[in-house]
Amino acid sequence: MRRHKELLTGAGLLCAGLFYGYVLIPLGLRLRCPFRLVTGLRCPGCGITDLCLGLLHGRFVPAYNWGLVLAAPGILWLMWSHWRRPDSAKGATWTVVGLLLAWGVLRNLWGI
Repeated sequence: MRRHKELLTGAGLLCAGLFYGYVLIPLGLRLRCPFRLVTGLRCPGCGITDLCLGLLHGRFVPAYNWGLVLAAPGILWLMWSHWRRPDSAKGATWTVVGLLLAWGVLRNLWGI
């Protein structure tokens, strides 16, 4: 029953993302990063919308956010291992979170 709820949640998020990417953004309704609005700095996730839209349109341009491109295999592995055994992925999850936070700091220092 739990996996069924997780799959429905994932499908709903995917549909919401596709609606955002194919309907709202072309209409000019684009969400702004709240972290960037408040601080003026780029968060670790800044550029993920453009990266996902590029992939949906068949363009692989990882210059939008190198940190997420490089972390994607680890994130996918964590999602898979958490789905199969929820108690086994906690340490690796915090490692990925730490690496993405470090990426957020480095990208602002280097101006990426």
